Amino acid sequence: MLHIITGRGKGKTSSAVGAAVRAAGHGRKVVFAQFLKDGSSGEISVLKNVPGITVVIPPVHYGFTFQMDEAQLAETAAAYNDMLERIAQEDAFLIVLDEVLHALNAGLIEREKLERVLGKGCETILTGYDPPEYLTERADYISDVQKIKHPYDKGVPAREAVEY
Repeated sequence: MLHIITGRGKGKTSSAVGAAVRAAGHGRKVVFAQFLKDGSSGEISVLKNVPGITVVIPPVHYGFTFQMDEAQLAETAAAYNDMLERIAQEDAFLIVLDEVLHALNAGLIEREKLERVLGKGCETILTGYDPPEYLTERADYISDVQKIKHPYDKGVPAREAVEY
């Protein structure tokens, strides 16, 4: 089944992490991959130590897409598509592709590579925002995380151990 966790609110990754831990707690194999993040978020160090969870993070990270030059965008896209190829080879009960929707919308992921992962038929969670219509039509679950109020609106930057 395909799960999409979208929206502009805080909690998409946290929800996906919870699902990964739940599945691993039942002895199921999980692949948890992050896109557009550098692998330093607090959840990654914990997930790496949970039996049954394989963490996949990109080998390159240049920051926000709007800060990347053409060469960095191309290198990032190649790395992300290689990640998807490797993930498509995994035998897993659950695959989490965190922030994949933004990477897809930014043109950093080839739809065919994503389709190979989706075609596996396992539980798959996609997070990010603005999912394309072909994914929303295909989804079995869609959760929309809405921001009602956030400290960032008052100029408070992302805080370690809370937002990352």
